Amino acid sequence: MSQDPFKNERFLQSKLDEYHVKVPDIPLHSRKKRWERFINYLASPAKNPIDPMVSTLNGIMLVKTGPVLCGAVLSVLPVLVFV
Repeated sequence: MSQDPFKNERFLQSKLDEYHVKVPDIPLHSRKKRWERFINYLASPAKNPIDPMVSTLNGIMLVKTGPVLCGAVLSVLPVLVFV
């Protein structure tokens, strides 16, 4: 790759020479410690699982009536098991 493909193209070479870019030194492989990765995992935001359910009318009814139905089943369950 010692050949310069833009050597004969003077117009293109002049346009390329107009721009000067300074590239900052950024460490690409900054290896984090295992503890830091674990803390970052715990601190990352979690997706709310109730959001898709609340966006519909059926979902709202399920969120409202679900705990009542679970409570009713759990209160009747000992009667069915021990009688």
